[in-house]
Amino acid sequence: MESKEIIALMDNISFFDDFSEGEKETLSRIENHILSPDPGDLIIRQGDTDSTIFVLIKGQVAITRNEIPGEELNTLSAGAVFGEVPLITGSARSTNVMAKESVVLLKMDGYLFNNLDPAILNKFKDQLLKLLIKRMGEMNEAMAKLKQENLGTYVRKN
Repeated sequence: MESKEIIALMDNISFFDDFSEGEKETLSRIENHILSPDPGDLIIRQGDTDSTIFVLIKGQVAITRNEIPGEELNTLSAGAVFGEVPLITGSARSTNVMAKESVVLLKMDGYLFNNLDPAILNKFKDQLLKLLIKRMGEMNEAMAKLKQENLGTYVRKN
């Protein structure tokens, strides 16, 4: 895929809103870091210990776990960021991530973290922090809703 096509896709993803055109061009041209796996290809394998983060630029991926084969836990679409937990915690991968269709990914690994322009790296880290804070808020909302539903069930039974 050409750099211009990748930049056009990035322009439609909020993760890249704070990146300049030049920074997006730099990211789009980094050899071996723009990936296009085929449908059905595993991008992340549960149990692996690498700390690569992926930004889904185009397409959809399925999240699965080995313990429940054939069950899709979630589908992520363009704009999603995944694979960050091992980077933060040092733990092994807890899920599989498989391309559901033709996808385009930005692969952020140790090489990029050590060699990227600090301005780009700081923007990437800022976006990752915003994403994690947003996920925590969503989890808190889901927990509150679940507790509220359970409390309602308990009250109705008594």
